Amino acid sequence: MKRLVFAVCLAFVAFSANAETGDEDKNMFNHLGVGIEVGTTGIGFDLAAPIGNYVQVRAGMSFMPTIKVKDIDVDINGVNDDWQEFQRMISMPGAPAEAQKYQGVALPHDLLIDGKISMTDFKLLFDVYPSKKSSFHFTAGFYAGKSQVVEAYTTNCAENLEAVTYYNKVFAPQYGMEKIGVELGDYLLEPNGSVARAYLKTSGFKPYLGIGFGRAVPKTKRVSFACDLGVQFWGTPKIYMDQPGGEVRLQDEGLDGDGGKIVKTISKITVWPCLSFRINGRIF
Repeated sequence: MKRLVFAVCLAFVAFSANAETGDEDKNMFNHLGVGIEVGTTGIGFDLAAPIGNYVQVRAGMSFMPTIKVKDIDVDINGVNDDWQEFQRMISMPGAPAEAQKYQGVALPHDLLIDGKISMTDFKLLFDVYPSKKSSFHFTAGFYAGKSQVVEAYTTNCAENLEAVTYYNKVFAPQYGMEKIGVELGDYLLEPNGSVARAYLKTSGFKPYLGIGFGRAVPKTKRVSFACDLGVQFWGTPKIYMDQPGGEVRLQDEGLDGDGGKIVKTISKITVWPCLSFRINGRIF
């Protein structure tokens, strides 16, 4: 991704520098602008150049600063009788050495969950103007970046979760015991090692459509302001749980209760609203 951005920036500068000495009336890559923006896609920058009198192209990056949400309480469903039997068995002589370190470890309760949102995207956008003097424009293009945009993970009870992971993997299937985890509809969400982790993924390629006011390459002034309003089409969000056997996608038809409602609501958010404000400058 970094190489692609660098290559695009070099191409912009090269095209603009070569076209600057050409026919000014054609207005083809004969100017170069730079913009800095802030909005719902985070903080961004771009390089821009005209393609004739009615189109300007912008290429750059947008970064969503990591937003963290701390200390969300979640209760884990424990099977106390089976856990007590597990504790009794690993305290007996001859118990596996790897199991003995979990003697006296209690079931985890009141797990604390941290969540974070982060997005980093390359963008290529085309502003189309109805007239040569118009500042109003239609915009089409795309954003492209990582598909994972939200992650949630436990921040406490590491030893307890590690013990539960061992119990679920070794003792529960071997002795017919019930596994321990968080029940969410038809799913039992188990810890994986010393942490329980879930994440939300969207499409890495996100087409964009929008409208706006302002020119990415100012016509008469060195500096100008612009604003844009549009949407990214990022497909159906998918929620995955990191499990000992690999990642498991949560399907909304197998969910119920409050957790199921949240997952079903998230899966219906197929677009990301984009509102941004930019300061544009013309380099030459």
